[in-house]
Amino acid sequence: MNTLICSFDGLHDNRVLRYCADFEAHTLYMDTQTEAGEKVSVHFTGLLAHWFENVIQDNILFGIDEISAEGFFEQYKDLLDGTIPYGFPGCCSIEELRERMEREKIRSFVIDASLGLCGFVLAKEVEIQCQSPLI
Repeated sequence: MNTLICSFDGLHDNRVLRYCADFEAHTLYMDTQTEAGEKVSVHFTGLLAHWFENVIQDNILFGIDEISAEGFFEQYKDLLDGTIPYGFPGCCSIEELRERMEREKIRSFVIDASLGLCGFVLAKEVEIQCQSPLI
């Protein structure tokens, strides 16, 4: 089963400078920097939940992919089996989470690492913003 919806270019080998989740505003921002010094910001809006592991001082991204809901539930089955009973990521059963994601048009974004930070973000939208380095 092909679960990949799209890959976001311009993030491979970017160093994660910072990330911040604003639960009141339902957003998550991640600022990264390319090897050439270009700043690239990733803004998730309509945030339902996020889960990161292996977070270290010098995180380097491999990439960010959007995957199908089916792919998300398959890839994170073991994690969800252990966390759903405690309300993460936002419901008390897998079926309730599926229904909520469909109803609210929540998308699944998987973050892969070359080094350090990896995981997922469940959100409605993502926007990538590039900013050239100051000379």
